[in-house]
Amino acid sequence: MVIWEKGRVLQILEEEPHIQWLTVREERSGERKKAVHYPGFFGGLDPGDQVWLNTTAVRLQLGTGGVHFVAGRIGKDPAPAPVKGHMMKLRYTPWQVALPTGEEPGSPWHQTLQKKRSLEQTPVCIGELHSMLPIAATVWRSLSEDQYPRVVYVMTDGGALPAPFSRHVRRLTSLGWLAGTITCGHAFGGDMEAVNLYSALLLARHALNADLIFVSMGPGIAGTGTPYGFSGVEQGQAINAVHSLQGIPVAVPRIQGKDVRERHQGISHHTETVLCSVALAPAIIPLPSRLPEPIQDQVKQLKRNCLTTHHWVEVSITDQKVEEWLNAYPETIQTMGRKWKEDPLFFRTISVSAYLTFQLWRGIQNGRSVDRAIHEGL
Repeated sequence: MVIWEKGRVLQILEEEPHIQWLTVREERSGERKKAVHYPGFFGGLDPGDQVWLNTTAVRLQLGTGGVHFVAGRIGKDPAPAPVKGHMMKLRYTPWQVALPTGEEPGSPWHQTLQKKRSLEQTPVCIGELHSMLPIAATVWRSLSEDQYPRVVYVMTDGGALPAPFSRHVRRLTSLGWLAGTITCGHAFGGDMEAVNLYSALLLARHALNADLIFVSMGPGIAGTGTPYGFSGVEQGQAINAVHSLQGIPVAVPRIQGKDVRERHQGISHHTETVLCSVALAPAIIPLPSRLPEPIQDQVKQLKRNCLTTHHWVEVSITDQKVEEWLNAYPETIQTMGRKWKEDPLFFRTISVSAYLTFQLWRGIQNGRSVDRAIHEGL
């Protein structure tokens, strides 16, 4: 289950209150590796400290998450951290932590969550991959001019569980492009904690006053190559949640121009499964205009296969405009190891989804219906 190694901290590469990036030396092999440590578990580490390392992801040659993780310190007692809440995350594991959730008694939002049942037509952009978040946030920032919406990120537990692991969350927060992050389920480390996606959405709207909400898992995604064996099925569950809470679900399709795996070429089989089998409620599905003919055929087949009547909207945005928007973000955005110029269709699809979500928010703010907000903003 787990490959353990002893190691020694050589250098602290980066340090923030909730995460340390380290260089460590494996005791057995002598190799130098990168490792991640969360100080909330054992206290901060210093060069020279001896630690236990979970090296499993590196040994399996995984991508996201393919670093060592500090799982304990040797020769020093762990520094106790104050307990501030009553909801356990990572339950029934040696690393279970007690955290204050927005719903629990004692929270200033407990009474609000007892009463609120609606997102009040808040547009919610729902992505499958974490790399979609910085693209959407950058587009929203570029479109906002002098009226930037309050953007709240709801991070599910389908990928990485600690929010501090995400460089994009840290960067977007420091830029002021995120008004807050809510971690739900067993994900933790956001500005607010939530027991599940439903209450996380309500907290985003009514506690953090979100104008726009982006939902996705943290970094990483689990997949097996089978129709339902991937953690991204949660995108369909999020569509259902937003619809039942009277929000406006905008589902970002995963469309790739390049991928060595046939099942992800063009419209990913993940998107087909989510929209045709998992989502029981209708969603707005933005599509880039001028799709290559084989992908247009895929879209037609997808529409025929979907039992749910989704609202498909074609949006015309050039690659040049997308590149202009993305240049405003000071970090490199990659998806499955590919940058903007290596798969522009993937980035354009997310950009048109963000663009349409923004037009919905602005139109509804101006008193338009959802349909008018969509079509008058295109």
